[in-house]
Amino acid sequence: MRILVFGAGALGSALGGILARKHDVTLVGRKDNVDAIRLHGLLVTGEFESTADVEAYESVDAIEPPELMILTTKAYDTKSAIACLSGLPWGDTLALTLQNGLGNLELMRAWKGPKAFGGTTTMGAQLLSPGRVKVSGLGRMVIGSDMDEAGGERIAEAFSGVGLKVEVKRDIVAEIWAKAVVNACINPLTAVLRVPNGRLLESETVTHLMSDICDECVAVAGSVGVTLPEAAMIDRVKSVAEETAENRSSMLRDVELGRKTEIEHLNGMVCTLGASHGVPTPLNRAMAAMVEAMEPATLGKG
Repeated sequence: MRILVFGAGALGSALGGILARKHDVTLVGRKDNVDAIRLHGLLVTGEFESTADVEAYESVDAIEPPELMILTTKAYDTKSAIACLSGLPWGDTLALTLQNGLGNLELMRAWKGPKAFGGTTTMGAQLLSPGRVKVSGLGRMVIGSDMDEAGGERIAEAFSGVGLKVEVKRDIVAEIWAKAVVNACINPLTAVLRVPNGRLLESETVTHLMSDICDECVAVAGSVGVTLPEAAMIDRVKSVAEETAENRSSMLRDVELGRKTEIEHLNGMVCTLGASHGVPTPLNRAMAAMVEAMEPATLGKG
């Protein structure tokens, strides 16, 4: 299958390197990563060890229409990414978002309609340096659409063919929400407290706060008609924190490196939806405010 990964950061590079074992893969990413891949190839370490044979570009200009496009940019870049892609003659291309946060699939569907697919992954990926990515765990991947089950199966076959574990679900929106709830409970707390995921479970006070944040998220999900896959989402939150105890969340890394975070598309989106449906979200609002205050654009502003 001809596959384009748009947004070749840590996750995008890891996926591209793994998929290149059996597929014709092209990566689109930032100049430093693209230049390194063109010069030395994409070095994948960890769960998979290989130097992947992939094409790499900074833009989609003159790229042959792929059979599958996977979007792995940060959530705050989704609108600009789709604006860049939507003018291309890619009518038959399947499009899959594996991004964090809420709202990405809706933007993808506005562009691709029934050829848009949502997904979640817990794969651990770290871009060690330009052209070098470490896969620390394959995790669990769920993809699907309530519009095209056959297309979902086709994408899943492409992934499973290279050793990735994939589950296809019709109600992918519920899965996207479930991952967003987990991230909304763990990521901002690790960013504010500057601790790995597992440390959140070592304090009864913090664990209780995490549970209360989860309750707000679940209430908002219900208000917008989403039935989450687990009755007690806090159990999943705690399980993920325990399973990834040594991990430093992507939001924590962003804060440490002085980069913009995805808080707007996690706790921020929970607050926005809660306000429009009459559901109070004071704790999510507090988390969003604290993380936003640490972002580059707001640092030093009173």
